[in-house]
Amino acid sequence: MIRLQVTNAQDIKPLKDLLEENQWLNRSFKIEKADGTFHIYTTLKTIPGLLSHLRWDRYKDQEKPKQSLASIRDRYCSDHDVPYFDVPKRWTVYPPMLLFSANTDDTLPSEFCNYLLQHHQAMFGNKNITHVALNRPIIESDILRRPTNLVPVFGDFGPEVNDVPTVGDFENALWCSVVQNGIYQTWAPRYTMFSRGNIKEKKRILDNCNDLKGTIVFDFYCGIGYFSLSYLRNGAKVLCWELNPWSIEGFRRSLKQVGYKYKIYGEDDAFTIDDLKLYDACLFLESNEAIPSRLEHVPSQGLNISHINLGLLPTSKPSWPIANTLVARKSSSSTVIHVHENVHVDEIDQMKEEIEFKYDNSTVVHIEKIKTFAPDVWHVVFDVVIKRERK
Repeated sequence: MIRLQVTNAQDIKPLKDLLEENQWLNRSFKIEKADGTFHIYTTLKTIPGLLSHLRWDRYKDQEKPKQSLASIRDRYCSDHDVPYFDVPKRWTVYPPMLLFSANTDDTLPSEFCNYLLQHHQAMFGNKNITHVALNRPIIESDILRRPTNLVPVFGDFGPEVNDVPTVGDFENALWCSVVQNGIYQTWAPRYTMFSRGNIKEKKRILDNCNDLKGTIVFDFYCGIGYFSLSYLRNGAKVLCWELNPWSIEGFRRSLKQVGYKYKIYGEDDAFTIDDLKLYDACLFLESNEAIPSRLEHVPSQGLNISHINLGLLPTSKPSWPIANTLVARKSSSSTVIHVHENVHVDEIDQMKEEIEFKYDNSTVVHIEKIKTFAPDVWHVVFDVVIKRERK
C-alpha cells in the first residue's frame, strides 16, 4: 500500500480531503509525524496522476496502525450505536489508575472505560489498570490539599470522604503508587493530591542536599512525603507536619515499604526530641503552629537543623515567622529554608527582597523555577540561608 510523505503541515488538510473524496484514505491508520515528515496512509497500490508530485513509500498490509483514543472511541460508538463523546488527548498511568487530563468534561462513559480496560490496556503501557478518573486542577485555597476536582469514572475509589478516617477506610480505599528518582511513593487519589511536576525539585534535593547524616530536617507541609523522602534518602532525620490524615497514611506506607522507622503523633501525644534516637521520621497530624510548643523542652540552639521545607502553594507565608523563630532559637548551625511560592515572573525579585526582609540574617542564595501555574505565574522555590546568631 502507498504511504504519502508531506513536510508542510498546511498541505495535510487539502490532501486528506482529496483522499477522502476519492476513498483513498486508510482510516485505520492515524497520520504520523517523524523527523519533520508527516506520513499519510492510503488504500492505494499504485500512485495516481493526482498524487504523482508527492513523495511516497510503501507499507505492508499486515502492519497495524498506532491506535488513538479517538479511533477507539469511533469504533466503540459505531459498534454500540451510541452518540459520540469527547475523549481526552493526554493521560498518565499511576498503577492501578488511569488518570485522564482535564481537557474533557466529566461525562466520559464508564461503559467505555470498561471497554478500554478489557480490550486496549496495551496502549497505556500497563496491563494492571483497574480504575479510571478525570483530573481537574486542585483548589489552591484547600490547606489539606485534597483532590476535590478528581472525578472517579470507573472503579471503586473508596468510601465517602471522612475528616476522621478509620483503619477500615484506609484499607478500603484505592491506593496508587509511583517510583520517582528511585523513591517509592503512594497515595489515595480520592483523598490527597499527587503532583508529578514536583519531580524536578525532588531530584534537586537528592542531588544538592546530600550528606545530611546527623542533621534534622523540618517539613512544615509534608503531604505524602513529597520532599521528606528525599531528605531521608540523604541521611537526615525528619520532623514532619500535615493536617490531612490521608496524606499521613500515604507517607506512613511509603516509609514502611522502604523500612524506615517512624512514629505518628496526634495532637495529644507526647513528644521529646530524644524520640529521634528511635525513629527516622516523626509525623505530626496537626498544624505546624504547634511546632514552638512541641520544642519548648529543647535547649536553645540545641538542634542541628540543616533544612526547613515550606512546600505549600499558592503561598507559605503564614509559616514564615515560625520558621524564622525556629532557626533563631533552636538551630545550632546555619539553616537553609526552602520557601515555596507562586510568583509572577515580574515579581520574583520583589519576593526575594521580601523574604530577606522577613527572615533574620538571611540571604536568598538560589531561585529555582519549578513549573508554571498560569501565564507568567511560576511555582518558585527560594533557597534562603539563615545564619543564626549565638547568644
